[in-house]
Amino acid sequence: MMDLKYLEALTTSLPTNMQDTTLDNLYPALLQCFAVILCGYLAGKWKIVTQDQCTGLNTFVGTFCLPSLIFMSLALLDLSSVNWYFLVSVLIAKAIVFVSVMAITLLIARPFSPGRSGLFAIFCTQSNDFAIGFPIVAAIYQKTHPEYISYIYLLAPVNLVILNPFAFVLMEFHKQKTLLPGENDMTTVKMIKSILQSIATNPVVFMTLFGMLANIVCNHTLPIVVSEILNVFGSAFIGTALFLLGLRMVDKVGRPTGIALLVPGILIAVKLIALPLIIREVVNLVLHSSGSSAQETQEMSTYGFLYGTFPSAPGVFVYATRYALDIDLIASSMVACTIVSAPLMFASAKMVVASNLHPVQYMQTLDLIEFYVSIVASLSSIWLLVSMIVNKKFQSLPYRMTIFLILSQLLGCIGFLTSHFPYQTLHDINFAVVTVGDLSTCLWTAFISAALLMIECRRIALLSKLQPLFIFLAWGLPSIVSLVFIFKGVRQLSPTPLVVDDGYEYGQVQATIYLFTFVISFLGTLVCLVLYQWYQRRRKQYLLLVREANECVTSIQATDGEITARRSSEDEILESQRPSNGTNAATRLDEENKEEQEMLRLIVLLVFLLCCIFIRLSMCIWRVITEDIYGDYVELLFIDTTLNRGQSLIVLAVLGMDMELLIQPIISWTSHLWYGGDTVKLPGLEELQFETKHVCEQFISHHLDQCKSDIALDKRINLWRYEKVFSGSDLVSWLVTHNVAETRNEAAQYGFHLLYGRLIKHVHDVQLFHDSSQILYTFITPN
Repeated sequence: MMDLKYLEALTTSLPTNMQDTTLDNLYPALLQCFAVILCGYLAGKWKIVTQDQCTGLNTFVGTFCLPSLIFMSLALLDLSSVNWYFLVSVLIAKAIVFVSVMAITLLIARPFSPGRSGLFAIFCTQSNDFAIGFPIVAAIYQKTHPEYISYIYLLAPVNLVILNPFAFVLMEFHKQKTLLPGENDMTTVKMIKSILQSIATNPVVFMTLFGMLANIVCNHTLPIVVSEILNVFGSAFIGTALFLLGLRMVDKVGRPTGIALLVPGILIAVKLIALPLIIREVVNLVLHSSGSSAQETQEMSTYGFLYGTFPSAPGVFVYATRYALDIDLIASSMVACTIVSAPLMFASAKMVVASNLHPVQYMQTLDLIEFYVSIVASLSSIWLLVSMIVNKKFQSLPYRMTIFLILSQLLGCIGFLTSHFPYQTLHDINFAVVTVGDLSTCLWTAFISAALLMIECRRIALLSKLQPLFIFLAWGLPSIVSLVFIFKGVRQLSPTPLVVDDGYEYGQVQATIYLFTFVISFLGTLVCLVLYQWYQRRRKQYLLLVREANECVTSIQATDGEITARRSSEDEILESQRPSNGTNAATRLDEENKEEQEMLRLIVLLVFLLCCIFIRLSMCIWRVITEDIYGDYVELLFIDTTLNRGQSLIVLAVLGMDMELLIQPIISWTSHLWYGGDTVKLPGLEELQFETKHVCEQFISHHLDQCKSDIALDKRINLWRYEKVFSGSDLVSWLVTHNVAETRNEAAQYGFHLLYGRLIKHVHDVQLFHDSSQILYTFITPN
């Protein structure tokens, strides 16, 4: 750990030639990209730019600006400076991800959909190279490696010409399968011919070929007249493309639920985390085998990692629309991927800058990044804790354990932040807090996955008994380990403390303990998630069989003449109650769907946390195997540090998406403190209108008992139990069914009268009456 004075002293000694220049270019480039995207989004949202105008902009960018820019850049490129091994490396890395995503989707996704596998493979490999990638690369490498900018144009055909055609074949095959017999008139030869024709007529593809030919023929020079014309179109590309990207995001920012929340999370993790790491490792391997210098290998692998963090291209949404495959899912994923890529690109760019520094200066930059991330993550943790406590989510066992996870993340951030205060006596305390926070974060990830598995297996009682054991293992054991290190351990000091400050100040012994914790947490989480999916699929198959058996029995009874020939008075009573029973069944279905969505949110969170543990595990294995912490290890510390300290941001992104749910309880709580009462303010009984009093009297006399018995049930929502409650839509449906009100609007007004007359109330006294299945009410015994 380092104090602030030491950091300030190092900062003043850093060379500013490259670092300051690059960072001065990087910040405006990132701001420029996302500011223009935001302007485009607002212009489309407020109907300043219409859909027809958006189509015109798309034609202008795709047909004129981008092809001109590609042609001119490749025609002027010095081909002798191109490292063709790097292009081969990127092709191999993308092919690995492409084939893996395609194969896993074909094996796991149900119903079987070859088109979806091809679409997902394109999403995970095709980057937005030109609109977002070009300005970022230009800002970072314009002074140091200007030839790297041209690699953007050479890398684009990797997807468009080599990989995407395989996905197009699958998507076209899926399209033909879904057509009616009379509509399916395309043979295999025609399909392949159509795909090849679409590739050949793509302006990006043939302008890439023409650019290479012009480079060879003209010796990488162009006539000034041609270059000036192309430069006019090319200079208009970046701003227009970013603005158009914002326009395309309009009406695609939705609130994903259910499986639509899980799949985008996995796709984004593969695109922004797995692909950059695979590109980096393949580039390292290929360039090292080709005899390239160590410096060139390091620079090219770092550039490959930065390239991998570019978000998915908008063209993926075009393919989804053309083949009618998961349009909403791809639209939401594209928007989320663009937003999430911003901090990753920033961290990658900082890594590029720092990779050219001395290790001491590099570690100082790393420490500053960790400091800033810890501040933001601490604020996110506090926000999540307050929101979950106000929402009473601690009543749910999985969410209670999630609160413990957030507390552990907060401990790690606070311990790191307080280590920067110049008080040597606090060092041991800071070490203990950081150790407990980091280790317990991984352990709570495994315990949450185990809790979800027990809930799916209907072992909630066992889960309640194991909770004290989980608390001891997650917080007690790390506390014991940290105390042993403090009192018995020997720190490994060095004349250059920043060089050894990789988080393991007690050396290999501490790294080995961390490695053991990471392995247990990673394997435990992975196994529990796999078993959870297996048990869930088995349960759904069982429910499907039960439903089919019930339908079969019902159909047999319906054909029995004796049953249909008579109607007793008991049958008439059951018939009159059938609508309310249907309402109750629908309510139970809504509860199950909502609970499943909540579980899927936690599954998505665990998938992201599993990726973080995997990266920490990889770094820890490297540290245990070798004492060398220079080179690639030091660079990858950026990724590890950002993900480790920024896990609270991941939790906020997954669980904090419903801002209304987060803000409303806080407003209710502050209003309760301010006014000294509940948020809902009802008029006094003596102030009620005659109509309200009459409605309440009639309801008490004729309907109250029957309505209570029909809709007031014990419910479990998100694993929280409510006794004798009903939703607003339940009451409205009951009133309409029993002819108390003619329409749902009249029934909703009726519900207002009952609320004002103190016959019903919201379960938390913070809502008026609403015809909603998500808001619960309970009956009040009349005076």
